[in-house]
Amino acid sequence: MPDSVWERVDLVQVRGKGLSAGELEELARGWVERLAGIARVVVNDRSDVAVAAGAAGAHLGADDVPLPDARRTAPPGFVLGASAHDRAELLRAAAEGADYAGLGALYPTETKPGARPFDAARAGLDAPVEELAIPVLAIGGIDAGRVCGAFRVPAVTGVAVSGAVQRASDPARAIENVRAALDDAWKERGTR
Repeated sequence: MPDSVWERVDLVQVRGKGLSAGELEELARGWVERLAGIARVVVNDRSDVAVAAGAAGAHLGADDVPLPDARRTAPPGFVLGASAHDRAELLRAAAEGADYAGLGALYPTETKPGARPFDAARAGLDAPVEELAIPVLAIGGIDAGRVCGAFRVPAVTGVAVSGAVQRASDPARAIENVRAALDDAWKERGTR
């Protein structure tokens, strides 16, 4: 894809659930080099690998190294994201020092098979979370057509996509479509 498309992306997450630490580091390092000066790269699940690969940060789930421990060993400016499924987990992520949280899965997704369908009321997220001061990215089954629906959850400030780009016959067009939908959602909400 041309660099102009990557310039429309804020963050790229490298995932490699079945890879060894060395293989994941090699993969991440390749993305860091490819996107240098264009987009930031974070590594899923492994802050140690992210640091070794020179990535901008890591995204950590409940089964990964605890966020405060990752923060203590991370270099200055290292971005740490946390997975969350409800209001309490969002607030905990912020309190533990997350720079952003991924909320979901909002829709069915192959990336998280068997994920419970998201219900904003059940998650305590049908109203704004005034005390929350970190960005919240809707994850799970997001494509351009679902961005507006994701923004119906008041805490959501952005989106994360995977399958919408990976399965697209034209990934560059898919990125542009998601970004346009995201820009429209921000305008409609009156934020950016």
